[in-house]
Amino acid sequence: MSAENGVLHQIDSEWEKLNAVIDSLGPRGLMLAADDGWAVKDHLIHIAAWEISLIALLQGADRAGAMGAPGLSDTDAINAAVWSAHKDESPEEALAHFRETHARLITVLSHLSDEELQLPYNHYQPNDPKPSPGGDQPVIDWVAGNTYGHYAEHIGWINHLIEARAAR
Repeated sequence: MSAENGVLHQIDSEWEKLNAVIDSLGPRGLMLAADDGWAVKDHLIHIAAWEISLIALLQGADRAGAMGAPGLSDTDAINAAVWSAHKDESPEEALAHFRETHARLITVLSHLSDEELQLPYNHYQPNDPKPSPGGDQPVIDWVAGNTYGHYAEHIGWINHLIEARAAR
């Protein structure tokens, strides 16, 4: 195992904030939904799906296929496919999937050094390279976007759902 890389602390810090919001809701609160039909539990599944995508990226595997959306490349289409595949899961199932996926991701990331995280996206995805700009950006950018940056985004959306419920 590599020495701890610098990104793990950032991930853990935002992960704790996200889990504090989730834990405050309890299982019933995970069913709180927006007008678009997305419940808090669906946000958890969505986050897990993009963490699965990140695991696949780092392992050189098909990202969309790992997410259960083989052949899709459009983000909105992938998100819709993931939502459709998991929308009937219970809050408990969604939460377990969310936490198990995160644990798997942390295991993968803990084996990478800061230097390895600076390697370009295309180093990890030689069979599905991205054109520049993108393919030459360090993979740490994808780690940030699919972990702590993503958590903060969804904390905002979940808090909005909570505020909307309180205003009723």
